[in-house]
Amino acid sequence: MTKKINVFSALLLPVLIFSVAGCVTKTDFETLQLERRQDLNRIKQLENELAETKSLLQDEIEQSQTPVRQRTADMWAELQGLRTDIAKLRGNVDTLNIRLDRQVGPAQSDLTLGGLDSQLDEIVFILENELQVDMAKVKKEAAANPGQTTPEGLPEKVTVGEPTPVPATTPPAEDADPAKALYDKAYALYKEGEFEKARSYWAEFTDTFKGHPFSASAFFWQGQCYFKLKDYARAAILFEDVIERFKKSSKYKSALLKAGYCWDYLKKPELAKLRMEQVINQFPKSVEATQAKRFLEKNK
Repeated sequence: MTKKINVFSALLLPVLIFSVAGCVTKTDFETLQLERRQDLNRIKQLENELAETKSLLQDEIEQSQTPVRQRTADMWAELQGLRTDIAKLRGNVDTLNIRLDRQVGPAQSDLTLGGLDSQLDEIVFILENELQVDMAKVKKEAAANPGQTTPEGLPEKVTVGEPTPVPATTPPAEDADPAKALYDKAYALYKEGEFEKARSYWAEFTDTFKGHPFSASAFFWQGQCYFKLKDYARAAILFEDVIERFKKSSKYKSALLKAGYCWDYLKKPELAKLRMEQVINQFPKSVEATQAKRFLEKNK
């Protein structure tokens, strides 16, 4: 009888062990499911709060003042004048490309004017966003105090050799695009630190040339003008418009980053964190992701 009991116990013990193990695994699984549901609910709550805050900001802005169209009577005459200026600039760019090929390297080399321009834009972006450098102010101070810029011990001027004069080319007089001219005028004003004027030109652009390929950039730069003017509420609305309407635009990731900065200034840290994490997750190798990581590190 004792032997039968021992055999029965030996068979029953593994069954009990597996039963207990099964309960633990199920409990862990249910805990994970609960945590996942809580995370999803939190994300949904943040998105709802974002939409509500944006709506409230829009209502406050509309109630505070009626949007005023800053039109100038001679705008179209100025646009016609810009056609000639653009034509001259194109000729100058052609000449500059030839000189760069002679002095820097051939056209098929890795170093190109476009590459240098992209590097410059990246440097300016970092200076303005990470170091909070006011580039417009720096340019004005440099123009007001033109000092010696050549490092000590180096000759003031190095003669490389004059390239062979290039015959001037006369581009067609009617090939300028009015939309591009208006956009370029706004960008020129922005670089000069005339943020409100630049914003009005970009606003005119988005109103006049709806659906233009530059629309996303025009909306983004309007937000950037407001950001420079420290009107973070209006800036946030424009950056959020870019995020919602132009997800495939090159300005999408920059708008995410800038929206994060705006929400931080508006004392909405959770919304700021949400946008910064989107930048890092969607564009992990971008300059914007680097800035977002630094922001999150500073605001832990």
